Amino acid sequence: SGPTSTASQYVPLSSTYGPQATERSPPLSVGAPPPEPIIETRATPDVSSESSYSSSSTPSTVQTARGVRPSVVLVTSTGVRNENSQGSGFVVEFDDASDDTDIEEVDRCFILTSAHVAPPGWKVSVTFPSDPSMQYPATVVGRKLNSDLALLSVECSIDDNDEDPFPPPLELSSDDILTDTKSPPSLSITSNEIGSPLYAFGYPMGLEGPTMTSGILSATTKGINYMDAPTGEEPSEISKSRPFEKTSFVITDAAMAGGMSGGPLVNSEGIVLGVNALVRPDLRALGNYAVSSIECESFLEKLEDQRDADAKKASRKEDIRSERRKKRKKKDAARKSIEDETTSSSSSPSAADDDDDDDGVPTDGVAGYRVMLYGYSTSKAEATTILRRAAGLDELRAENAMRSAYSFGAGVVDEFYVSDTGDRKRADRAAKQKAEELLEKLKKEGMMVEVEPLTLLP
Repeated sequence: SGPTSTASQYVPLSSTYGPQATERSPPLSVGAPPPEPIIETRATPDVSSESSYSSSSTPSTVQTARGVRPSVVLVTSTGVRNENSQGSGFVVEFDDASDDTDIEEVDRCFILTSAHVAPPGWKVSVTFPSDPSMQYPATVVGRKLNSDLALLSVECSIDDNDEDPFPPPLELSSDDILTDTKSPPSLSITSNEIGSPLYAFGYPMGLEGPTMTSGILSATTKGINYMDAPTGEEPSEISKSRPFEKTSFVITDAAMAGGMSGGPLVNSEGIVLGVNALVRPDLRALGNYAVSSIECESFLEKLEDQRDADAKKASRKEDIRSERRKKRKKKDAARKSIEDETTSSSSSPSAADDDDDDDGVPTDGVAGYRVMLYGYSTSKAEATTILRRAAGLDELRAENAMRSAYSFGAGVVDEFYVSDTGDRKRADRAAKQKAEELLEKLKKEGMMVEVEPLTLLP
C-alpha cells in the first residue's frame, strides 16, 4: 500500500457542530451546568478588590493575560441546516475610508479572524468576553483565502454613558522573526526570537474562554509543506491543491484546540505575532501553525487601500452623475426656449447621455471569476461525485477541491477568465455568467459555494 495521506489530516482550528457535521468536530454532550469557578476566569476582573501582591510582583503570564484576554472574542457562524461553526478573533486597528459612523451615530470595531471561521454565505456573530450573553451581528469586510484571513466589522449604537463600548485593539508585530543561529551573544534578547515565550488565546469548545496556553516560538515556515501533493501539477493547479503555498506561518508548541482558530498568538508583551490557524497532527506538539503577523499587516493594508479606492471611486461616480444632471437641466432649459424648430431627437437626451452610470468612471480590473467550495451537506464521497458530474471536474481536481474545503474551509472548484480579445465588458459578463451557472448547479446539489472575482493586481 502507498504512503498515508497527511494533508487531509491538517486540522483547521474552528469547531463545527450540528446535524450535518458528523465528519468534523463532534457535538459535546450537554450535562448539568458546571459549578461556580473558584478561579477567576473573567476577562475583566474586579480590579478594586485587594490583591495579596502588588502589580510589580504579578507573574508576567498573568500580566499578559490581563492585557490580551479582554480583546479576544468568540466568533460564531451559522450555515445551512442548523450547522454552526465556532472560532475566535481579536480586535485590531483598521482605517476604514468608508467609515461613516459619525453620520450614523454608531460605534464600530474591527475583528481579525480566520477566513474559514466566517465562511461566505454564513451568518456571523461576535461575542465579547465582557458581555458573554450578547451576540453582535458581524459583517465581513474582506477575506484573503490563500492566507486564511478575514476582517469583520461590528457596530452598536452610541451610548452617551459609555465612551468605549468595545475593548482596545491588540497590536500586530511588524518585526521579522529572528532565526539566525549566528547572532552574537552580545545582542539583547528580543521577544521575536526563536525560543521566546508565546501564548495562544481563543475559545476552545466546551471551555469558558478566552483560554490561554503557553509555549515558545519554535520556527517559521512558508507554506505547509504538503507531503502528498499530487505529482505532475501544472503551475495553474498549484494554487488549487495547495492554497497556502506562499503563506508565512509562525510555529509554536503552545497548545491549540478546535475553536481557537482566529485567536491571537502573542509574545510576553502582548503583541500579536500570528493568528491561530491549524494543527498538523503528524508534527505532534510542534504542529501548531499561526499565520504570521507580517502576513496579517499586509492583508489589512491592502484592504485599507481597496476601501479607500472604493470610497474615492464612489465619490467620483457621484460627481459624474451630478455633472450629468446639471447638463441635462441646462439642456432642458435651452430646449424650452426653442420653439417648433426643435426636432424629436434633440428634445430627448442623447444616447451618450443615457449611457450606463459607469461612463467615464474607471472600472475594476477583473481577471475572471472562480467558484469556491466552503462546505457540503452530503458525505465526502457523494460530494466528490457531485463535483465531477455537475462541474465536469476530473478525479484529481475534484479530490483537491474536496480536500481543501474539508481541511482548510475553502477549495477552488473552477475558474472562468475574462478574454483579452474583443469587447472586455461583454467578455466579463460572459465569464461571470458561466461562474454563476455553475454556482446554481452546485447549490441545487446541496453544495455550499460562492462566486468571487479574481482581481488584477496593479
